[in-house]
Amino acid sequence: MTTLLDVFRGLLVLGLIMSLGRCKKDQKTKLKAAKGSGPVKVFGRRVMTVGLVLDPNLKTAVFPVLHIANRSLSPWTYSDTYDETRIPQHISQAQCQRSGCLTPDGEEDMGLESKPIRHQTLVLRRVQGETGRSGGRKKRKKGYFYKLESESVNVGCTCVRPSIFLQKQ
Repeated sequence: MTTLLDVFRGLLVLGLIMSLGRCKKDQKTKLKAAKGSGPVKVFGRRVMTVGLVLDPNLKTAVFPVLHIANRSLSPWTYSDTYDETRIPQHISQAQCQRSGCLTPDGEEDMGLESKPIRHQTLVLRRVQGETGRSGGRKKRKKGYFYKLESESVNVGCTCVRPSIFLQKQ
């Protein structure tokens, strides 16, 4: 259950970051840079970083989850994927249990196909970069920064009609 909470926290933070990026350049009020913010060089490109603070004490409401995966005509199970360079580090991926779909009697109908439902979600990826000035005497400091990326996540399975492609003879 903490995996879902981590995903929602990450999405909330990413939404805040994206809303900060929409500020107009000609706005008279300036945002105060957070600790860790500033220009950096990542993979040879100059990018801007934003300080990020996650509150581990943040409590969110937890609602009981109905196990629709087992009641579906296209049942699925979840497997956990782990990546230490990603926030959230754990993401659950749905895997369809059958090729076909279940009938009301519980038999598998191969006239329909069980296919994953994909959702694209935002994640933060840790990358190594350099800070400092390129023309100054200061040495460049190497460190890790987070880059905003999107990932495709299987969130469940559904029944679909099979695709049929007719060949010309």
